[in-house]
Amino acid sequence: MRRVVMTVVWMVALGGLGLGLWLSGSAAAERETVRYDRESRYYRIRVVDYPDENRRCLHFSKSRGVQSSMRLADPIALDLAYSRSIMAAPALHPDPQDVLLVGLGGASIPKFMAEHWPDMRLDILEIDPDVVTVCQEYFHFHGNANMRVIVMDGRMYLKRARKKYDVILLDAYAADHIPFHLTTLEFARLVHDHLKPNGVAATNLWEFGANRFYWAELRTFQTVFPQTYLFRCGASGNVIVFGTRSDDPVTRKAWVRRAGEFAGDNDLGFDLPALVRREYTVLTGRDIEEAPLTDNKAPVGTLPHEHPRTYGE
Repeated sequence: MRRVVMTVVWMVALGGLGLGLWLSGSAAAERETVRYDRESRYYRIRVVDYPDENRRCLHFSKSRGVQSSMRLADPIALDLAYSRSIMAAPALHPDPQDVLLVGLGGASIPKFMAEHWPDMRLDILEIDPDVVTVCQEYFHFHGNANMRVIVMDGRMYLKRARKKYDVILLDAYAADHIPFHLTTLEFARLVHDHLKPNGVAATNLWEFGANRFYWAELRTFQTVFPQTYLFRCGASGNVIVFGTRSDDPVTRKAWVRRAGEFAGDNDLGFDLPALVRREYTVLTGRDIEEAPLTDNKAPVGTLPHEHPRTYGE
């Protein structure tokens, strides 16, 4: 019997650590069946079935913004575009063995990785124990012997932990934003410092069109990581930003080749090399006027609503 090994850490949280994305328009079928609707310590958690689309979605708050989506006929498949694009991060690493995921959501990413790469060691950080319970009861999340779920704030874990990772995936969202303490230069440096020499970090952003928060987050990653890349996830509005600890740039051709090697004979349900070929964009060296976000200046509640301007203006 497969099981999830869970370490529960009780602490004063620095802020709500959710996950996933803010994706308007998904699962907007007229018919819906609410499977779960309760307030946790951090969110209003809702699990809703959309029978017209044969999907089950996780929502934080009353909004139709989707944190996670599961195909009822294929619970392992990656249903949302961003979750497929973020798989380019372990594909970029030459031998990913230790992976950290900040944010559990509907557990689509850990289920997928456990199915296709069961020997990979995966640590998952999720601040809300109710989210873990919901994933186990409604989203077919059972884990395996190489998986740990740690109920703890992501930044607090990185401040305390000595373990280093090959890949760190950042997918932490509250209802409609990334908690501010997971957006700053100081946090990005923690992520960088917990990567092994060939390590890769990836963060899921919501572009919201042109706004100051989006550009400030890009600048923050640029400041910390020697090489940075950007994948736009089709028409979803999600953007995955990648940062590498190595100084050596990676060409589109090299990344496509690595993606093919990483996928191997697995039927992923999508063409990962073709995705890399289509979405690959170099961010390194791109001129971004916005200043990096810092612990004393990261107004994530207002920046998404402002047009791009420098802080000086």
